[in-house]
Amino acid sequence: MESLTWRAKEFEQPERHPNWFLSLWIIAVALIIVAIIIKSYLFAVFIILAAGITNIYALKVPQEVDFELTSEYIKIGQKIHNLDGFVGFWIFERKNGNILVLDAKKGLRVDLEAPLGEISQDDVRSILSPILPEKERDESLIDLIAGW
Repeated sequence: MESLTWRAKEFEQPERHPNWFLSLWIIAVALIIVAIIIKSYLFAVFIILAAGITNIYALKVPQEVDFELTSEYIKIGQKIHNLDGFVGFWIFERKNGNILVLDAKKGLRVDLEAPLGEISQDDVRSILSPILPEKERDESLIDLIAGW
């Protein structure tokens, strides 16, 4: 059984200038003021929580994760995902590294993304193509916002 193994950061961390955090909190305070004016206190609490969580995740440092891809599964860290739970794959080419996206079968499962690090796209395709079709797709609005 052919297998690929690699290490990569769990996500891409953009550099954030201190003005980014200042802007986040200025927008949050403005929305909180609007929420108080219209007497929507639950919305104000939501804005505080959302801004706080955004701030925390913006400061999170990505960890190095081990990946393994075989014709039966993809292993990310200690978690194994069987490939029979997916209906296709696509590789997004990005300037900071390519991303493998596995399309989950319909249901409550979400698509799985794995940064490829230094692994060749052709090596990934040679393992996945006999099992899953390569389905071209565009990045979703959520992917673009998450990248921003």
